[in-house]
Amino acid sequence: MNEKIIKMIEEYGEERDFFGGASEEDIRNAEEILGLKFPQSYRAFLKEYGSGGICGVEILGIEGNLGASVVKATERWRKLGLDKKLIVIEDSGEFVRCMYSADVNDERVYSWIRGERTLRSL
Repeated sequence: MNEKIIKMIEEYGEERDFFGGASEEDIRNAEEILGLKFPQSYRAFLKEYGSGGICGVEILGIEGNLGASVVKATERWRKLGLDKKLIVIEDSGEFVRCMYSADVNDERVYSWIRGERTLRSL
């Protein structure tokens, strides 16, 4: 996971900002539903934090027996035209922040607006 993100979480994070680490089984189940493998940096986030956020940014993930917000959001945005190799990690309602699946070998975060053909690198 990105060192900057870890430092921000340590500095600004408060109790209950994050759901709690996801199990390997829950991660594999989410990957299977979406038909892809998560990039290593995102897997590390899921294992450590599950889902949650700080400073107004909510990172989608896996919430144990409550489900997987990353799956729900990714499936929803795929119906709106999102490439099947992308994973939604933040859903603002009007646009999403996303990452490519592990097979693309690109762990950058992108922004995608419904109807656009290109991604914007952040």
